[in-house]
Amino acid sequence: MKLLPSIGFSDFSGSAGNVTARKSGAKTYLSTRTKHSRKKTTYQAATRCRFSDTIRAYAKITEDQRRGWNSLAGSLGTYSSSSGNTSITGHNLYVAINTYRKICGKPQCADAPATLKPSDYINMNDDFDMWLSPERVFITGVIPSENPDDALLIEMYAAQSAGEASAWNKTVIAAVLQETDWGDVDLTQAFLKKFITPLTLGQMIYIKMCWIDAECGYVKRFTRFYMGARETSLYNRVPFVPRARVTTEQLTPVTQDAECTNFDYELSPVFKMTSNSISAKHHQGYAWPCEFSHNGLPSAFDTDRTYQYSRCTEEKFRYMIQCTEVMIWNSKYSKTITLTCRAGHFTPRFETFGTYFVTS
Repeated sequence: MKLLPSIGFSDFSGSAGNVTARKSGAKTYLSTRTKHSRKKTTYQAATRCRFSDTIRAYAKITEDQRRGWNSLAGSLGTYSSSSGNTSITGHNLYVAINTYRKICGKPQCADAPATLKPSDYINMNDDFDMWLSPERVFITGVIPSENPDDALLIEMYAAQSAGEASAWNKTVIAAVLQETDWGDVDLTQAFLKKFITPLTLGQMIYIKMCWIDAECGYVKRFTRFYMGARETSLYNRVPFVPRARVTTEQLTPVTQDAECTNFDYELSPVFKMTSNSISAKHHQGYAWPCEFSHNGLPSAFDTDRTYQYSRCTEEKFRYMIQCTEVMIWNSKYSKTITLTCRAGHFTPRFETFGTYFVTS
């Protein structure tokens, strides 16, 4: 906004054309009127369609069902708003509950539930951190909910100017996740899909997160974050390190002695746990390690070992259970993976899968 002392606007307050004037004391301030964008995004269209569908569905429910919603709304009492204490109507409660149920992938509910389970705050482990930067929007260390019906609801809003404050009412739903990825929540693509442009350094972002019961659809409590974008993480001030992963594409899967028909190995940098699925076979038929070279791990990872349940894949051995050592070498001297049968009856073909603790 620019101060333009002008005779023509000395006592003027209001808008003329694209100029808006307001008087403050003895001064008059002029600014350009904001033009509303008429572009309709896919998200806006989907939101309006979902909302209008829910409104139309309410008109079709019976009078007894409406009384049920009114009774449930009355049991919630009053709450504080900008206009003072108020209460929610049965109609608004029906729309709110069914809107969130639909967002969570559930069908609309005509009958009011017996009780409402409100959304809950998220819990965080000791390694909780956030990366908000032009390259990524990423959260780690979110403790999963114990309720199998819960979904992680995430709302966001990126401030459009440095002077913008108290924008919690501007957040929009960016993602609804049935579970986290080992406590990780990657919101990079969801943010770009919602806001089109990436964050800029220093830009403030509002984030609201909660676990919502998908069957209930009642949003009440949120965990809130309000922070500025930066290159390093917001709490530990460390750069982002992607999770280590090696797949069959990063291996030399066929050697003279063995062949790896499937390899998908993922290592969590937080808990030192691996989740993997591996299938291999010996060509020579003797109990010697299968060894394959790889190029899939960053230099930050050195040597990791797991002892895993494995089983034979040949019917004649009746899928006998074994113990296989999975050894990942990632030093400057060796970048290899060895699979060794440490216990059980040796078989030429075997597979192992699951989640295991890692030892170095």
